[in-house]
Amino acid sequence: MKYLFSILFIGMTLVSFAQKSMGQMERINDFTPEQNAILQTKKMTLALDLNSSQQKQILEINKKRTIERKQKMESRKAMLSSDKKPTSDERFAMMNKMLDYQLAYQTQMKSILKSDQYTQWKSMQKNQMTKMHKKGKMMKGKSNNRGRGNGNGNGNGNRNGNGKK
Repeated sequence: MKYLFSILFIGMTLVSFAQKSMGQMERINDFTPEQNAILQTKKMTLALDLNSSQQKQILEINKKRTIERKQKMESRKAMLSSDKKPTSDERFAMMNKMLDYQLAYQTQMKSILKSDQYTQWKSMQKNQMTKMHKKGKMMKGKSNNRGRGNGNGNGNGNRNGNGKK
């Protein structure tokens, strides 16, 4: 009986944590692209100590970027829902376009920011990319480990790795 209650308690706890994290994701996506741009610009202002001229220029850039990002996300969702996978040439074109887009953004930021601000911004970008890669690896690890034993790498599902259960 205690065993049953403990399993129910753990299950309820896991469900509540999953719902909380999904709720946070939904709240972030509730903002309009313009609202996201404003928030992003204010965060940059706090981090980089931007003056009003820089804020205006960066706000316009961020507005364009968030609108384009939302359109890309919607087109990607449509492509994923249709189960159509892009060819290698299409993937190359998408990646090439994305890198050109990033280079243009970096050039714009370099022209707006002072050299010390630009250095700090590059550092912030690098940290953000590192966080995204770690999060992506964690998510891949969670989805790839389903039903594959206990994760100790021996592949036979035993706890201590010596072949005995």
